Amino acid sequence: MMPSRRKLSTFFFLLIISVCISISAFAFQNEPDGFRGIKWGTKISELLDMSLSEDRGDSKFYLRKGDKLKIGDADIDRIGYGFYKGLFYSVGIMYNGSLNFKKLKAIFVEQYGQAQQQKQFGEHYSWLGETVKIAVRYNEIAKSGDIWYVFKPLEKEQEKDDEQKAKKGAKDL
Repeated sequence: MMPSRRKLSTFFFLLIISVCISISAFAFQNEPDGFRGIKWGTKISELLDMSLSEDRGDSKFYLRKGDKLKIGDADIDRIGYGFYKGLFYSVGIMYNGSLNFKKLKAIFVEQYGQAQQQKQFGEHYSWLGETVKIAVRYNEIAKSGDIWYVFKPLEKEQEKDDEQKAKKGAKDL
């Protein structure tokens, strides 16, 4: 027995609504197009105020000369800028102390809206957008935490490249 047109159209309408709701559940407010004036995908060669701190081949991490080591009134120990194949794709922010964590978490919720809380040791909050994901983490035992911004299109490219390297490496077995 064939379903009626009305039932089919209702089904497809509900399907479209549920897809739209699930897509919007991954978005968050004020998704950033970069960090502190540097747009995602910017070439490292265009930035004169960076000094190399770690070289992992295609992934390199830099510190920015004169970077403000505060977010609001929270103290930051270090901000690292990640580049993949010379293109800006991540930020790692390191900090210490539960008071700084509480301040930072409040700032991030104010800027990006409610976070998804991850089930892990310590506290872990994340925002998953269309092109950027953000994580704020704090480890009560170590009394330290980190914050990560990752530009998803370049992260996907890196993951594909890593898979190819693993396949090549497997041939050595």
